[in-house]
Amino acid sequence: MATIDEEKFARRLGRALALARTEAGLTQEQVAAKLGVFSETISRFERGTNWPTLPRLIALANIYAVPLTKLIGTSSPRALDAANTLNEHLTKLGEEDLVWVTDVVAELCEKLAKPTGRRRH
Repeated sequence: MATIDEEKFARRLGRALALARTEAGLTQEQVAAKLGVFSETISRFERGTNWPTLPRLIALANIYAVPLTKLIGTSSPRALDAANTLNEHLTKLGEEDLVWVTDVVAELCEKLAKPTGRRRH
């Protein structure tokens, strides 16, 4: 039986897979055909009810033309993975916007780290 952390990770991974698929402009049926599986398999991956194997996850990353870390990293609760994801977004910003976003993120982190801070679960 899956732990709560595993279930959360599976749901986050599923959302990352669904987002990558839609950003690639593909339907679940098209992805299933490329992998030689039923479309229900892709649906289960995206709902987080089934986990893709590592080789299948690599194949999905190739189909979506994204780094594997985009699928796994956005699903990870590790601070380092979150930092890498944020870094990818921050590199797209100009200098002024980068400073502004950095200040906002730092302020949010400080607020959420306090015992009275609002936390999302």
